[in-house]
Amino acid sequence: MVLSKNFFLMLLLLGGLIVGCSGIDRQTEKAVRAAEIAFRDDDKQPNAEAGLIQVYLPTGFKVQEEHDNNLIIKQADKAYLLFVNPNEKEDSSVLFLAIKKQAGQYLILQSFQNDDKFGFVSIKESGKEKYELAVGIGGVKLTTETDKDRLKNDAKQMMEVVSSVPQK
Repeated sequence: MVLSKNFFLMLLLLGGLIVGCSGIDRQTEKAVRAAEIAFRDDDKQPNAEAGLIQVYLPTGFKVQEEHDNNLIIKQADKAYLLFVNPNEKEDSSVLFLAIKKQAGQYLILQSFQNDDKFGFVSIKESGKEKYELAVGIGGVKLTTETDKDRLKNDAKQMMEVVSSVPQK
């Protein structure tokens, strides 16, 4: 009887681990799908200008700091870092390839491509229950730290932001 209780307890622990891991797997899959849909939609037009950068900012997003090729964007208590490489076009994979060199660190590193542009999404753990989410198109990348329940929504909004930045 003791053996069966220990076995049962071990099964419960193993089941809990599997459910916990699959939760983030499901959330990352949803985030990738949301980012890819936003990548393919590409219907957002810039509604803000900071320095040389034109960008679409969703409701509640504001530019906090601007530098030559970077913007720090805030939404409530969350910060986003927008990086723009003016030497790259929408079809460039340079940023993706740089991230890919660190591929072992990522839970997800997925790219998307169509005739005239190249995009990607990456997700890696950045702390307890926190994830670094980055999306990009060509020479534009947007990064933030989020939790697993916000991955899908953040990935969608962030891809809308990067897809709005004009690239030559």
